[in-house]
Order: sequence, then C-alpha cells, then structure tokens
Amino acid sequence: MTAFMLCVRRDDYTAASSWRLLQWCMTRGADEFTLGFLGPPYVSGTTWAELDELLAPFRRRVASAGDRWTLTGESAAVLQAMLPTGLLGSVSEPAAVRDPAIYRGGALMLAVESDAGVGTLSLRDDDAASLARTGLPVHRGGTAR
Repeated sequence: MTAFMLCVRRDDYTAASSWRLLQWCMTRGADEFTLGFLGPPYVSGTTWAELDELLAPFRRRVASAGDRWTLTGESAAVLQAMLPTGLLGSVSEPAAVRDPAIYRGGALMLAVESDAGVGTLSLRDDDAASLARTGLPVHRGGTAR
C-alpha cells in the first residue's frame, strides 16, 4: 500500500469542520494522539496540570515518544474542550496546548503545526476516496507549509 501526503490549512476550516476531520481520522483507524504543552509539565496548580488531569484516563505511555493518549469519542470530546478554536485553531494566550498529532496503529496520520495553522495528513491509497467523500478541504503536497 502506497502512502501519500496531503495538507490541511486553518484558513479552510471552521472549528466544527476541523472536528469532522478528526472524526474522519477515527473512522479510518486513528487510535492515539499527542499534544504539545506550553509551560512546565507536572506542576500542580497550572493550566497544564488541569489539562493533564482531564487526559489521565486516556494516557498510554510510549517511552520513546513521550505521552500518548488513546483516541476515543470521550477523549475527542476532551480535545474539543481543550482546543476551543478547533484542531487547526489558532494558539492564543494563555494557550497551554498546541501541535496535536493523530496516530493510526503507531504511525503518524495527522500532524498539526499550531503556530503555522497547517497540518500534514499521511495517508494510504485506500484513504483517498473516503476523504474525498467528506468534502473536507485538502491540498496536494508533501509538506504542510
């Protein structure tokens, strides 16, 4: 099976349509996610600590990749609360969360660069028709920029 890359851009998405993109990833087998956090991790009383507590039920430790969390309907709802401007949304102060990444079977499926407002989808040939049916905007190319 051949892999190919498509790009997504914040300018093409509302918060709601970005969550449709996440749901599509889940229907195609996405099962984990990671996040980047601003500020010191594991310090009680910080925004990061509050968010970490919300994610605790979904945590899966991956020694070489830092924290990963199981992607389920429940954890997707937590992500929506954590990222009110959407999966591709802008990072504003006092933002604590950025750069979500979605994995399928341990392989990166969607990597978002929050500051740039772009994401790269790493897809298999059999994903193309399914994604086209969603009507979600994508751009050809190997990099998100």
